[in-house]
Amino acid sequence: MYRKILLILPVLFVFSCAQIFRTEPPKSPDIPKEAYYHYIIGYEAELSGKWETALNHYSEVLKIGPSSPYIRTQISYVLLRTGKIPDAIAMTEETVKANPDYVPALMLLGELYNSQKNTDKAIKIFERVLELDNTQAEVYLFLGVLYAAEKRYSDAKEILESFLKTDPGNAMGMYYLGLINMDLEDYDKAAEYFGKVTEIRPNFDAAYLNLGVISELKGDLKQAEKHYKKSMELNPQNKLAQERLTQIYLKDKTVDKAIEQLRNMSIQEPANLDIHRRLGFLYIESKQYDRAIEEFRIVLAAKPADVQVRYYLAVTLEEAARYKEAAEELRKIIAVDPKNIGAFLHLGFIYSKEGQHTDAVKMYEEILSFEKGKPEVYVYLGASYIQLKDYKKAEGIFSEGLGLFPNDTELNFNMAVMHEKAGRFEEMVKYLKRTIEINPEHAEALNYLGYSYADKGINLEEALSLIQKALELKPDNGYMIDSLGWVYFKMGRHEEAVKALQKALSIVNNDPVIYEHLGDIYLSQGLNKDALDAWENALKFHEKEEGLKGRVEKKIQDLKLKIQNK
Repeated sequence: MYRKILLILPVLFVFSCAQIFRTEPPKSPDIPKEAYYHYIIGYEAELSGKWETALNHYSEVLKIGPSSPYIRTQISYVLLRTGKIPDAIAMTEETVKANPDYVPALMLLGELYNSQKNTDKAIKIFERVLELDNTQAEVYLFLGVLYAAEKRYSDAKEILESFLKTDPGNAMGMYYLGLINMDLEDYDKAAEYFGKVTEIRPNFDAAYLNLGVISELKGDLKQAEKHYKKSMELNPQNKLAQERLTQIYLKDKTVDKAIEQLRNMSIQEPANLDIHRRLGFLYIESKQYDRAIEEFRIVLAAKPADVQVRYYLAVTLEEAARYKEAAEELRKIIAVDPKNIGAFLHLGFIYSKEGQHTDAVKMYEEILSFEKGKPEVYVYLGASYIQLKDYKKAEGIFSEGLGLFPNDTELNFNMAVMHEKAGRFEEMVKYLKRTIEINPEHAEALNYLGYSYADKGINLEEALSLIQKALELKPDNGYMIDSLGWVYFKMGRHEEAVKALQKALSIVNNDPVIYEHLGDIYLSQGLNKDALDAWENALKFHEKEEGLKGRVEKKIQDLKLKIQNK
């Protein structure tokens, strides 16, 4: 990718202006004396950028001296300047045909052919110029770049190296040789040439840019950063250096530096929406949601129809728990794109988080009205019905989904959850085993089955094995560590159980079930005060687990009565 970008830029640089290698007028141009007045007026007009005036007077000269290659070439330049490229090519070709050794016309014709991407013709013209006049430095450069563009690397290197023998201090020749060696992936040789360029022309920002690319390709990001910064110091508008610097910060996972770099670019180009868009993504990555929202809103102010950015804005608002605003943006997306699955899904998530499960159901059902090929939609819809305790509907949705996607792990897993909620233990086990059969590393299914066995006090060795395997996959999951503690308790390994539950609480300190389990274990050890403390902590978070409040309050009441009756 780097080579393609960097090699094309110098070609554009060399050919960007038709007058860059234009020769000065000869001391005695081949113009009839009687036409000299028109020539002078035309030349002055050309210098002043008055192209039509120049063209009119040069045309008068041509009427008097139609065979002058010089004036014909001048007219070709003016035609080029006025955008009449086909006319410029036609006149220059006529001039060269009549004067095949006239170097200024040949030079112009080569440039014109190149501007029309007629590389083969351009090469032949410049090769002819070199035969006529091997002192023209720019011709060597032209040919070197054109050979390289045609992947004639050996020819490109040969002509540029021969040129440097006659002009060893020519920075552009070295620069192009550096680019060619980059294209050939000889990065050491390329770096050598670019290094020499910086010695000859210390302000050549593009050479530092390419040195940065070479360092980056070699994995030396610190050195790459140094070169890119030098390139930007010399040319603050060097967008490629700015972009590469941003990318190495991202590679190095220094998101804060990448953000700083993009913000600097944004100051230079405040209307560049792509920079604001990328800043938004980086702010999301660094969890600076409010700033991400600002950047996305800037983009939408200029491009309100950009559905993708509005979607990211909505998702970011959701991450920031600004659900009302997120829902508003999602509804705007749906208004213009009634089949935007992502918008419906996220609107459903928001409704679920807000406890509006009926509204969530409507969103998922709307998706199924036009798209039945997404198994996750059946998962979310069924899960919403579980929240509504409509297990019959949930089972119907999961069954429909499994009819289409029988090997989808999440559909099987959620069907198991539904059966557990409905009190159908054997059916739950069946679907959990099916989930594990499809995906032996489904940690949640492994844990769910192991915990379910432990809770019933059955298959305890298998339960322990299942939970341990789940923890191998997710060693820092507090809920799975709680399951481990619970199976230890059921196996009579109380000390290990307490240690596991205390570790679980160090990871998840607001889960009422873990506190309840710890209290149960303390009670079994006769540690009544510790049991009461654990259960009191469970009640602080009782809203997270349906039915826990009444259950734990009864345990507390029973224990207190027991203590009183002693």
